[in-house]
Formats: sequence, C-alpha cells, structure tokens
Amino acid sequence: MKYQATVLALIVIAGVMGLGVASGQTSPSTDKSTRPAEPQYINPAIKDYGKVVQLPGAAHQPRDGSQIVVDITKGSDPDKLNSAIEKVCRFVNIYAGAGKDSAKVDIAVVLHGDATLTVLRNDAYSTRFSSKANPNLECLSELKKAGVKVYVCGQSLTGKGAKPSEVAEQADVAVSALTALVNLQADGYAYLPMLK
Repeated sequence: MKYQATVLALIVIAGVMGLGVASGQTSPSTDKSTRPAEPQYINPAIKDYGKVVQLPGAAHQPRDGSQIVVDITKGSDPDKLNSAIEKVCRFVNIYAGAGKDSAKVDIAVVLHGDATLTVLRNDAYSTRFSSKANPNLECLSELKKAGVKVYVCGQSLTGKGAKPSEVAEQADVAVSALTALVNLQADGYAYLPMLK
C-alpha cells in the first residue's frame, strides 16, 4: 500500500509538471528574455591582462590603502603565461576600477616552489626550457609599471640550479620566501595564497 501511494504521488507530480509545459509555460532557463546580459569587461590599469567587471553596487568595495602579499608557488607550462601571475593583474584592475571608486592598493608578490623560474631573463629561460622566450616577462613588466613589487625566493632559485644574476629586472631576489612573507605580513600586508 505504501509503495502504491509513492508511485501515485510521483505520477501526480509528473502530470502537474507536464501540464505546465503543455499549457505553454516555459522554464526561466530556456526563456531568452530573462537571461542576464553579457558581462562588460574592463581593464582599468593593466590593459592586456586581468580583465574585470565593474560592480559599483556590490558589497565589500575595494578599500583605499589596502596591502596584499600574494604567495605564488604554482608552476605552469613553460611555453605559457603562469595563470597565477596574470591573476595578480586582475587584483590590480579590481582596485583600479571594479568597484564604485578606484582605491589605492600596495601589492607584493612572492614567487617560490614551482613558480620560481618564471622570473628568469629570456636567455636563461630559453636555455633551460628550450623555448623562444619567457612568456611571463611581459605580464611581470606590466605589474611592475602598476607598482607591484615582485620577489623571488633566493633559496628556491639556488635549489633549482639558477643564479640571482639570471633573474629579470622585473623581480628582486629575497633571501627566502619565508623571510619575505613574514616581513611583509609584519608590515601589515594581508596574506593571500594562490593555491590554483
């Protein structure tokens, strides 16, 4: 009896749902007139990287005077821009124009682990990876122009067989990622790990 009641309930529910479709009602997901407009992306500070959408009425607007230290350990395909580095461009663009008003932000990046070699000069990178050039340097240059400070871990650099003299001008060699992260956080920077 209990089984028959369950089956009957399912038949009634299916019939009601079918009645709505049969009477010409459509679900909101298939009605094109209710779909949101395509987002309008902007690049207010860094033009070629890190596009954002302006949301002037959203909660948690960018605050003037924010300080962020971004911890990047993720590597990537040696022939492609490291996506974590490009994401820092998005952070710059968020503070420059994604909110109601632009806000000043100080951003520092600390590269170590598998991200260490993303800061090598073109010649050193090409030799190591048999590539034409370092695909990260243009993006790192844009970050530097925007005032972002980039540090690479000297311990990771040496451990991976590279030399401080092989680091491009877009980055400074720190004694270690540990000291850079501790010092920057002691200076008031909010810690943001880039896990992906």
